[in-house]
Amino acid sequence: MKVTVTSRHLKNSKDSEKIKSYALKKANRIERYVKSEKDPSELRFILSSEKFRDTAEISVSCGNIKAISSVETNDMYAAIDNAVDTIVKQLKKQTEKKTKEKRRTGAKTKEDVIESNPPLDIENNYLTDLKIHKLPPKPMSIDEASLQLKVSDANFVAFKNSESGLMNVIYISRRGQKILIEP
Repeated sequence: MKVTVTSRHLKNSKDSEKIKSYALKKANRIERYVKSEKDPSELRFILSSEKFRDTAEISVSCGNIKAISSVETNDMYAAIDNAVDTIVKQLKKQTEKKTKEKRRTGAKTKEDVIESNPPLDIENNYLTDLKIHKLPPKPMSIDEASLQLKVSDANFVAFKNSESGLMNVIYISRRGQKILIEP
């Protein structure tokens, strides 16, 4: 993180150096909330003094995180402390928003990952976008499959026929008729 401290109109150079070193010490507190290894970041202190007013302005920019604070008091050290507190509050708020957004989307399950990245069929060199649905393990009669079709929101039910032991499909046609497909 690049830290710059600029002082304007401070009374004497000795005080100026002490105040600059104090500001650099307080910069460590701000650096905790900024991830400078990912994005180039910059922290600027502008310290000025006019008559009886001491002003500390702090600006932070790191990627898409930006925060600015300006505090005016009678004491420069108090102004720096208050400005750093304000910046820390702003940075906490911005980082909490990001973590809440990540939590809302949630961690992806294996099914979500498979759907977003369909597996590659190496033999044929094309992507397969199949979704696998498991059938109930117990065989059903045609009447049970018909009831299952009524209960579910699907347009068809594939089932193992308990009478013949073969796979059957029952579906609702566009006209609203139930149609049974047998092998």
